[in-house]
Amino acid sequence: MANSDNHMNSGKLNPHSHDSNTDEHGFRRAFDLFHDAARRVPAYADFLKKQGVDPKKIRDRADFAHVPLTNKQYFSDYSLKELNWDGLLDNTLYISTSSGSTGVPFFWPRGVAQDVAAGSIFRHIYEDIFESKKGSTLIINSFALGTWIAGFEFFNAAKFTADHGNNIVISTPGIDKNEAINQFRKLAPLFDRIVLEGYPPFIKDIIDEGHSAGIVWSDHDVRIITGGEAVSPVWREKVLKMIGKEGSIDSFVNVYGMAETGIVGHDTPLSTRMRKNIAKIPEVKIPADSEIVGLYQYYPELRYFESLPDSSLVLTSNAGLPLVRYDTRDTGGLLEYCVATDHGIDDTHWQLPFVYLFGRKDLSISFYALLIYVENVKRALENSSFTDELSGLFRMGISHNEKLDQQFDITIELARAVESSKQMSQKLTDEIVATLRKVNSEYAKLLHSIGDRALPVVQLVPFGHIETIPGRKHKWVKRA
Repeated sequence: MANSDNHMNSGKLNPHSHDSNTDEHGFRRAFDLFHDAARRVPAYADFLKKQGVDPKKIRDRADFAHVPLTNKQYFSDYSLKELNWDGLLDNTLYISTSSGSTGVPFFWPRGVAQDVAAGSIFRHIYEDIFESKKGSTLIINSFALGTWIAGFEFFNAAKFTADHGNNIVISTPGIDKNEAINQFRKLAPLFDRIVLEGYPPFIKDIIDEGHSAGIVWSDHDVRIITGGEAVSPVWREKVLKMIGKEGSIDSFVNVYGMAETGIVGHDTPLSTRMRKNIAKIPEVKIPADSEIVGLYQYYPELRYFESLPDSSLVLTSNAGLPLVRYDTRDTGGLLEYCVATDHGIDDTHWQLPFVYLFGRKDLSISFYALLIYVENVKRALENSSFTDELSGLFRMGISHNEKLDQQFDITIELARAVESSKQMSQKLTDEIVATLRKVNSEYAKLLHSIGDRALPVVQLVPFGHIETIPGRKHKWVKRA
């Protein structure tokens, strides 16, 4: 298991035949990975020794649940060789870096096993959702193609799918919006369908600017894959409407992934339908002042999840550097496929478990000792009366005023050619406050307690004034 996923050599996964052994099969692979890593990964062996854990005493699921968690600090404490199988880099083909959105960028080796796993997952997106076995497909990959994982993984996965009997041509403009639009204009008429791939705000920009350049998106069968962050149903529907696909459940796929292991799960037609009915499903446990920001299906034989009592999501996977009970820093929960059927939301093609997310622990600010999440502000702006006049980018943070009181700052970028006004700024402030009062009871109490001092200070800036770093995720939070 350490160096390859033998059952994956054919490039096939089977999401169609779920049974009661699915979770057990995933656990057995995670359990075997733990023992392999304890024997053959110098860093992990040392880590367990320091934690006082004897691998030989980890004999079943109950024991495994008490194995100490690993995290980014674990990977920072050892060299790349110590973190890899047998203290070598023999199985490494290339190295990608994390985005650095939550700290110092880290290097992540990857090899054949990781490419096959990711390719097999993406193959189901292309073949089973976008029907790439029928006709021809142009893929315009607008993820950064430097050392960051997304652009390279998406390219490799598309090539993997093409190599398995799909008529796919891949175009790689990267993060050049003008080039992506130019390639679409020149090449789209030659293909039955076109798949736009990129970071959500970047894809929206391509569609907006393409429309301004005269592209009629609805004249083509456009499909979209985004990754890097969760997207709301409201945002999804607005983007689908922009390409003439409003209400479609097979034209937009958001991918849940991470630099450590690449793709983890993804939207499916079933998860999209489930997301619309999530409030009616009592098995979904949502803590007070939280909301679901993503719902995906995943492949437990490749990505084994555990949900802890505090809603932390823990992942075990044969990544380039093996992950054993790794704290993803995401919070959420898990659902079996049968939950969907129990509530009359069935799709026998996607008999896979679900993972749902509440949002990243590190995508929030602390204001008067309460947490305000990026997703709360996103929700307000996506439902704003001014949503069409905003670019979709904002940045929030905490500063101190002349009295040294904490101040909740939100900088919002306007859409191209839109001018700011005091009326717009005040209205957006009111809408953000109304949303926060609804979804965050602690904020509502704070507002009642300290009044106007709890109000956000909203600054509107022209299009292009919020800096984005090529190849990096947008920094929604400004740290002091």
